[in-house]
Amino acid sequence: MTHKHQQKPHDNKTASERPDNEQLRSEIEQLAHTFYCQCGHRHGHDLEDWLDAERQVLERYQGKPKARSKIRG
Repeated sequence: MTHKHQQKPHDNKTASERPDNEQLRSEIEQLAHTFYCQCGHRHGHDLEDWLDAERQVLERYQGKPKARSKIRG
């Protein structure tokens, strides 16, 4: 089953803000859990969900998307 995780950006965050590591980790953790729930609580995809969440959170603060090197399937 192919799916893409997409999350709306937080309107209250700006690219110029510099969150600390604890804040970044918390946001990534919450988003990864959201992905887990959105995909029907499927087991065995925790790393995939975490990496997608990490990418999206970091892109939000850096202000530019990065190319994906691997297509998920």
